[in-house]
Amino acid sequence: MKDAWIWLTANLKTVLNFTQLIGIPIAILLYINNKRKERRDKDYGTYDSLDDKYIDYLKLCLEYPTLDVADIPRPQVAAAVTPEQRQAELIMFSILVSIMERAYLMYKDRSYKVREKQWEGWNDYIKDWLKRPNFREALQLQLLPGFDERFVAYVEDLILKPAQKLQ
Repeated sequence: MKDAWIWLTANLKTVLNFTQLIGIPIAILLYINNKRKERRDKDYGTYDSLDDKYIDYLKLCLEYPTLDVADIPRPQVAAAVTPEQRQAELIMFSILVSIMERAYLMYKDRSYKVREKQWEGWNDYIKDWLKRPNFREALQLQLLPGFDERFVAYVEDLILKPAQKLQ
């Protein structure tokens, strides 16, 4: 009986040592995988949030087709804008700039590949909007005050250097 106990104790120690030897690296790998998944989920959550806001903006554009606030410019509209329509454009541009600011804050200067790729798309999108006179006018009239100062500096830099930055 005593020999069986000694044999069991010796083998149990071996099993415990083996478990620790294998278990600790597995626990570290599981921790790293979990952190990567959390980061990916956070990135997708950011993407989904911005996407939802952008879709809401597009729905507004559909509700007000006479305004020049959709992605595709309507040059013929610019000359025949009433004061009420201009006010509605300014409000909608305020919503759009808010979405752009959020994209800037979430993606600009981020090191993760998903964020870098997203920022490239948003950066191009912002540059496209800055080519539109009614949008630039709205920015200069009232939209930039009150936004994040880094975002404002970024947009102002694009406005001041249109030839090279907006292409």
